[in-house]
Amino acid sequence: MKIIGNKFAVDFGMAKAILHIQSETSLTFTTTEKNGKETNETETVQTKMTELRPQLYMLTWKEKNGNTITQIQDHENGIIYANWTSPGGEFTHAKGTISVPRSLGLHNSAQ
Repeated sequence: MKIIGNKFAVDFGMAKAILHIQSETSLTFTTTEKNGKETNETETVQTKMTELRPQLYMLTWKEKNGNTITQIQDHENGIIYANWTSPGGEFTHAKGTISVPRSLGLHNSAQ
Protein backbone atom coordinates (compact mmCIF):
# COMPACT_ATOMS: atom_id res chain seq x y z
CA MET A 1 0.00 0.00 0.00
CA LYS A 2 1.29 3.43 -0.84
CA ILE A 3 0.64 6.16 1.70
CA ILE A 4 1.12 9.33 -0.34
CA GLY A 5 -2.23 10.67 -1.52
CA ASN A 6 -4.17 8.65 1.04
CA LYS A 7 -6.11 9.37 4.21
CA PHE A 8 -5.74 7.49 7.48
CA ALA A 9 -7.74 7.40 10.70
CA VAL A 10 -5.60 7.81 13.81
CA ASP A 11 -6.83 7.02 17.34
CA PHE A 12 -4.67 7.83 20.37
CA GLY A 13 -7.51 7.36 22.87
CA MET A 14 -7.42 10.96 24.11
CA ALA A 15 -7.48 12.27 20.53
CA LYS A 16 -8.63 11.11 17.09
CA ALA A 17 -7.73 12.54 13.70
CA ILE A 18 -7.77 12.00 9.96
CA LEU A 19 -4.35 12.36 8.32
CA HIS A 20 -4.21 13.17 4.61
CA ILE A 21 -0.66 12.53 3.42
CA GLN A 22 -0.55 14.73 0.34
CA SER A 23 3.14 14.29 -0.48
CA GLU A 24 6.48 13.58 1.17
CA THR A 25 6.49 17.22 2.27
CA SER A 26 2.81 18.03 2.99
CA LEU A 27 0.22 16.63 5.38
CA THR A 28 -3.24 17.86 6.33
CA PHE A 29 -4.62 16.66 9.63
CA THR A 30 -8.15 17.07 10.92
CA THR A 31 -8.61 16.50 14.64
CA THR A 32 -12.05 14.93 15.04
CA GLU A 33 -12.06 14.26 18.80
CA LYS A 34 -10.07 15.66 21.72
CA ASN A 35 -10.46 14.48 25.33
CA GLY A 36 -13.77 12.77 24.49
CA LYS A 37 -15.29 15.86 22.84
CA GLU A 38 -16.04 16.13 19.14
CA THR A 39 -14.02 18.77 17.29
CA ASN A 40 -13.16 19.71 13.72
CA GLU A 41 -9.74 21.39 13.60
CA THR A 42 -7.78 21.25 10.35
CA GLU A 43 -4.22 22.29 9.60
CA THR A 44 -1.85 21.69 6.70
CA VAL A 45 1.82 21.37 7.67
CA GLN A 46 5.12 20.95 5.88
CA THR A 47 6.60 17.56 6.73
CA LYS A 48 9.76 15.54 6.39
CA MET A 49 9.05 11.87 5.69
CA THR A 50 11.56 9.05 6.04
CA GLU A 51 10.79 5.47 5.04
CA LEU A 52 12.43 3.27 7.69
CA ARG A 53 11.35 0.03 6.00
CA PRO A 54 8.43 -0.87 3.74
CA GLN A 55 5.20 0.36 5.40
CA LEU A 56 7.10 2.00 8.33
CA TYR A 57 7.53 5.77 8.14
CA MET A 58 8.78 8.57 10.36
CA LEU A 59 7.13 11.96 9.83
CA THR A 60 8.13 15.20 11.50
CA TRP A 61 6.57 18.67 11.42
CA LYS A 62 5.92 21.88 13.32
CA GLU A 63 2.37 23.12 13.90
CA LYS A 64 1.29 26.76 13.79
CA ASN A 65 0.78 26.69 17.60
CA GLY A 66 4.49 25.83 17.98
CA ASN A 67 4.15 22.10 18.77
CA THR A 68 6.88 19.98 17.19
CA ILE A 69 5.72 16.48 16.22
CA THR A 70 7.46 13.20 15.41
CA GLN A 71 5.33 10.23 14.37
CA ILE A 72 6.31 6.66 13.61
CA GLN A 73 3.57 5.19 11.40
CA ASP A 74 3.60 1.39 11.14
CA HIS A 75 1.06 0.72 8.39
CA GLU A 76 1.83 -3.01 8.31
CA ASN A 77 0.78 -3.48 11.95
CA GLY A 78 -1.68 -0.57 12.28
CA ILE A 79 0.29 1.14 15.08
CA ILE A 80 1.28 4.79 15.40
CA TYR A 81 3.64 6.36 17.91
CA ALA A 82 3.77 10.11 18.43
CA ASN A 83 6.06 12.35 20.41
CA TRP A 84 5.49 16.07 20.63
CA THR A 85 6.89 19.03 22.45
CA SER A 86 4.74 22.06 23.23
CA PRO A 87 6.09 25.62 22.94
CA GLY A 88 6.40 25.59 26.75
CA GLY A 89 8.69 22.55 26.64
CA GLU A 90 6.20 19.89 27.80
CA PHE A 91 6.99 16.51 26.22
CA THR A 92 4.18 14.05 25.45
CA HIS A 93 4.33 10.47 24.13
CA ALA A 94 1.35 8.52 22.78
CA LYS A 95 0.70 5.18 21.11
CA GLY A 96 -2.40 4.48 19.05
CA THR A 97 -3.84 2.88 15.95
CA ILE A 98 -3.68 3.93 12.31
CA SER A 99 -5.99 2.54 9.64
CA VAL A 100 -7.62 3.26 6.30
CA PRO A 101 -10.94 4.95 7.21
CA ARG A 102 -13.22 2.97 4.89
CA SER A 103 -16.16 3.40 7.23
CA LEU A 104 -15.89 7.18 6.92
CA GLY A 105 -16.54 7.04 3.19
CA LEU A 106 -13.12 8.46 2.27
CA HIS A 107 -11.37 7.56 -0.95
CA ASN A 108 -8.00 5.83 -0.74
CA SER A 109 -6.06 4.93 -3.84
CA ALA A 110 -4.30 2.17 -1.92
CA GLN A 111 -7.35 -0.07 -1.79
